[in-house]
Amino acid sequence: MFDIYLAKQDQPESDAYAELSLPATPYQLQDTFDKLRLAEDEPPYWEITEYHHFEELSSLLNDTCGLNDLNALAQKLSELDERQCTAFAGLLAIEQRKKQPIPISRLIDLSYSTECCHVVEEALNDSQLGRFCAENGFCPEVDDLPDQVFDLLDFERLGREHRQREGGVLVNRTADHSGGYVEQRDKMLEVYKTLDLTHKAPDYAVLLEVSKGFFNDPGYDSGRTAQLKLPASPETLNAALEAVGAWDWREAGWSCLDCRVPALTEMISDAEEGIDHLNHLARRLAEMEPKALTAYKALLEVTDCKELQNAEALMDSLDKYIFSPQYSSPIEVAKGELSVVLCNEDAATLTPHLNLYQYGQALIQRCGGTLTAYGLIERNDGQPVQTMETQPRQGGMEMK
Repeated sequence: MFDIYLAKQDQPESDAYAELSLPATPYQLQDTFDKLRLAEDEPPYWEITEYHHFEELSSLLNDTCGLNDLNALAQKLSELDERQCTAFAGLLAIEQRKKQPIPISRLIDLSYSTECCHVVEEALNDSQLGRFCAENGFCPEVDDLPDQVFDLLDFERLGREHRQREGGVLVNRTADHSGGYVEQRDKMLEVYKTLDLTHKAPDYAVLLEVSKGFFNDPGYDSGRTAQLKLPASPETLNAALEAVGAWDWREAGWSCLDCRVPALTEMISDAEEGIDHLNHLARRLAEMEPKALTAYKALLEVTDCKELQNAEALMDSLDKYIFSPQYSSPIEVAKGELSVVLCNEDAATLTPHLNLYQYGQALIQRCGGTLTAYGLIERNDGQPVQTMETQPRQGGMEMK
């Protein structure tokens, strides 16, 4: 629905930022927080960089909205069908007639209230609305007119009077919806106050959508899907097979919906390894401590890892690296070094007279490190971190 850019507020020396598409999964949100390195209760700065749908919201959404609220709105909007999208656009137009600010809590309520409307998709103007009303018994005074007289009616006037009387709106056709006439018939739902939008750690390390037929054989596919949370017990694995009508995992396929390490999501979807292998991988991910997990994500980024086998080998090599999540820019690296080699008073005296950016770059180059979205990572032996393409292979991936 939306692409957003996030960064720390009022911290010019920080280069910590993240780009995120909404709606985002729980682990994609957590990954964003890992990149931003926010203090507890510290709100991020964010801005929507692209509206893929509902650009009319651009004047209403700003960084005073909570990120979890924005994600909840995007999630609900992504679930609406074309008729419901027309209804939402109509409800939004009705709300805007009040000439008052519309908080995101109200926008979320509107997105859940699309069934509270009449939608006439074929009525894009007053004339079409008037004909619809006359033909469908909404104008009793013209019900008994002969056809030749009926066609002479001022349908535009009938439609305009009905629209104004009922408080409805005409919604233009856009790429988001087919447009039409929208009229509120029932009271809006007040859903927002019942939603729990606090960020919680999921009860899985990997979330799969399982189906029969490997997603590419419609004639063989049972048409059923099931979500499977990994790591899982043998009983849970068997229940997923039964839910999609498969006898064993050789006739089942999966797509990864969410993963504790988002960079692995596509690799897991494309994995040729069996479900037992993925279950073991999920168990390892679930057992990783938060700092080790963030270091692992940094290592996947700096090595440009694209294959699951290599990603698993990197998991076994974390002890060969030094990870410093507190650094997001060369300036922060420079200040960190000065705080170690000088007392606070000397560091404060010297700092204004140094090119901290160049000094930080030189320090990073000297240690062979790389600044990633998650922090500074370097090898214990001081050698540069290698990408997968430059790492030597001798009967498989070898970590030097």
